[in-house]
Amino acid sequence: MLPIVLVHGYSSEGASNTVEEIYGTLGSDLQAKLGAQVLDLNLSRWISLSDGIALDDVSFAMERALKAHGDLLANGFHVVIHSTGALVVRNWIKLYSPRPCPIQNLVHLAGANFGSGLAHIGRGQMARWARFFKGTGRGVKILNELEFGASKTIDLHSHFTEAGNDMYHDYQVQEFCLIGSQTLSAMRHLPIRYVKEDSSDNTVRTSAGNLNFNLLRVAPTDAAFELSVDALQTLIKRRHEEEIIDTSEIYQFDLSDVASERQPVPFAIAYETAHFGDKIGIVTGSKNRSQVVPLIAKALTTPYDTSKYAATAATFESARQKTFQRAARLRSSALEWNKQSQYEGHAQLIFRLRDQFGAAVEDFDITIRSTPPRTSKNKLEHMIEDKHLNKKDKGTITFYLRTQSFNKRSKKWVELLDNVPTVHLEITAHEDHSPEIAFAPLSIKLTPTQIRALIQSFRTTIVDITLLRLPSGKVFELS
Repeated sequence: MLPIVLVHGYSSEGASNTVEEIYGTLGSDLQAKLGAQVLDLNLSRWISLSDGIALDDVSFAMERALKAHGDLLANGFHVVIHSTGALVVRNWIKLYSPRPCPIQNLVHLAGANFGSGLAHIGRGQMARWARFFKGTGRGVKILNELEFGASKTIDLHSHFTEAGNDMYHDYQVQEFCLIGSQTLSAMRHLPIRYVKEDSSDNTVRTSAGNLNFNLLRVAPTDAAFELSVDALQTLIKRRHEEEIIDTSEIYQFDLSDVASERQPVPFAIAYETAHFGDKIGIVTGSKNRSQVVPLIAKALTTPYDTSKYAATAATFESARQKTFQRAARLRSSALEWNKQSQYEGHAQLIFRLRDQFGAAVEDFDITIRSTPPRTSKNKLEHMIEDKHLNKKDKGTITFYLRTQSFNKRSKKWVELLDNVPTVHLEITAHEDHSPEIAFAPLSIKLTPTQIRALIQSFRTTIVDITLLRLPSGKVFELS
């Protein structure tokens, strides 16, 4: 069997933690499961808590470390990551890996692929004091890239949707995602949403850990650049009057980059599993070894073969279904939280707005409007539970939607997206510093079928929008 490299997540290394403290019994568990005589285990350490170290620095350092172990690059290896380690390794593949990649199987344990709600909290003053007393920094640059809607992260994952960069077909890396949906009991008393969100493991949302993401690119048409100032002002006026406008002649989009068009990545949710913790942590938990270790072993022993990869995906899906069957039987007292709510599926919806020059659109508003207004169906806008505006990378906002509801009578989870009406996605923007610049408003009509193709429970959807920015005739004149 090929060697296995373990890569930890943000803050795991601390000031003096040993590799054994970082990974617990995971290494010995894998050796026992897979056979110590054929297993070469490499326990990595990388610095995440220095304020001056960025993701690119860590990936470059990983490249140098791998070159020092030339046998890994020459003969191939497997990788098991935790949390932020997902960004480190995927970024290394993007920047340094040949095609095919020497990594054969890449297992994500609660991979923070699409951010963590704790990232911007980790930059705060309280975190600064806590790290001071521990003798470490906060890892500010890493946290910036971990924040919801970070452009660096969007670009990283978008890379693997481009022609010639497909992770499975071009790099020939088989990825697997395993995450929990539980928080630690003690954290339920903390006044911090992101340590006790439903469908989250107290650090990473299930939808943020799932690499079966959807990408919708919206861009101006060629005809849009010929739009007159008067026509643009008319559109803006109609939009400000709350009229639903048709912008199909000036903006175009398609659904060719949704998850269903790519090779499915095996994805499972482990029962009663959190991001960390001695008992239920996904890496070090003692109570969930019988779930976690067999799935990791199954992933690591999957040969590069489409049918066998699909079979492992079926195994992961079966494990996910068993988790929810067990969760349906959980009982809650009047003094406890609703234990089924913790498992109700959510979706993450990220909008990034830039102009045709690549600059962030800083002042904007987004309206999700279901039609008809008095519909009895499940309105998409009513599913939103949280929104986060990224203040470091302007022009990005992340919505968190509850897309499932547990039916106590049938003891099943109901997909709310199965009964959504047509939605109009409306975006307007303005240049706050000059009256001579205007943005063409965007209005996209999405049918229920299109919505379900674009948004699913336990997945992230990125809507990457290029808004048309037009100067008035006064900006440059010829006489």
